[in-house]
Amino acid sequence: MDYISRDSCRICFSKDLVSFLDFGKMPLAGGFIRPEDVSAEKLYPLTTAFCRHCKEVQILETVPADVLFKDYRYVSSTTTTLSRHFASYAKSMTERFLNHDSLVVEFGCNDGVLLKPFVDLGVRAVGVEPATNIAKLAQRKGCFVINDFFNLNTAANIQRQHGRASLICANNVFAHIGDIHEPMKAIVSLLEPQGVFVFEVHYLLSLLESCQFDMIYHEHMLHHSLMALSYLLGLYEMEIFDVKRISIHAGSIRVYAQKKATGRHPIAGDVLLAMAQEQQRGLDREETFLTFGKEVYQKRDGLVQLIDSLLQKGKRIVGYGASGRATVHLNFCKLGAEKIPYVTDESSERRGRLIPGMHNPIVSPEQLRQEQPDFALLFAYNFFEEVMKKEQAFIRKGGRFIVPLPESRVVDPVFFSEAA
Repeated sequence: MDYISRDSCRICFSKDLVSFLDFGKMPLAGGFIRPEDVSAEKLYPLTTAFCRHCKEVQILETVPADVLFKDYRYVSSTTTTLSRHFASYAKSMTERFLNHDSLVVEFGCNDGVLLKPFVDLGVRAVGVEPATNIAKLAQRKGCFVINDFFNLNTAANIQRQHGRASLICANNVFAHIGDIHEPMKAIVSLLEPQGVFVFEVHYLLSLLESCQFDMIYHEHMLHHSLMALSYLLGLYEMEIFDVKRISIHAGSIRVYAQKKATGRHPIAGDVLLAMAQEQQRGLDREETFLTFGKEVYQKRDGLVQLIDSLLQKGKRIVGYGASGRATVHLNFCKLGAEKIPYVTDESSERRGRLIPGMHNPIVSPEQLRQEQPDFALLFAYNFFEEVMKKEQAFIRKGGRFIVPLPESRVVDPVFFSEAA
């Protein structure tokens, strides 16, 4: 078999798991394929489960990492929102934790969207990125990037050549790792005694609050709550000393962790408040997730009904934003090219390829602007304001966006002044 189906938790190895959402067979969300490769495409089961012991939410199927990430098509710098976010992030980390001789290591550094701002600030920075095509993009920006997975061997090589790290970062990657214990061992090994591990990851509470089932796919093997992360870090004698909820990707958290024995940062009150909020919302109870699973099917049916009703009226609908979210929606809702003839995307890494599974062509946003369809199904709703500003011409000519979550709806026209 070319995937593994687990019967034990990825964090605590307990077999006390409760399955609560089965998507059936799905393609790899980020596996945007070339037209000539369609016949070789594979589908994999996708089952979501809750661990009664450590409270982690996870998928049960593991597709090998070299299949998932060696030819990866997600480029962070494509969106202005992310570029600005990570520039601010680098400045904040530099001011709070670093000095003139500090070393920063970021694993899963993508195209250097955070690494490059560190370099621009004069910080010694090393990136680790397994996707060869994406690593080259970062290297072209002048970033030092190791094209590999982050593990004990990679960490030892970095320490040998550059010394130990004052700051280790992992952004939008800490959910993508099948064996989460391998990078944890590497972090403990590479981090200075008083060093800090900071990571951003999509947040389970935000996922539940807005029913973001489109964040559940094979690349996202883990869906973290703070209480589950605290359990994981505790296994390696580390602790969370600060946390910040952020709006990136429609709801993420930035987590700050240190070694318990040698870390020097006091535990912020926000950590305890966040833990209490999770417990109040029921993130430690299986009933919460069984209910969520039922809601997902209702959300799916609502979107299908909206799309079908518009098509029956003769309206033309295209997709906007070829992301993992798009793959999930189009496949789960069975929206092939006969209903959604194409999906636009800014990234040249994806254009000319097809949405996995449904095979909707991926084209430039210029096609949307030239053809002026009636509706664009906005998969990139996590960048709503940026998209609305960018597509003012489409909107002013009568084009409308459909937002699929938290409720599928047609968005009222959103106008910005020319000066804005």
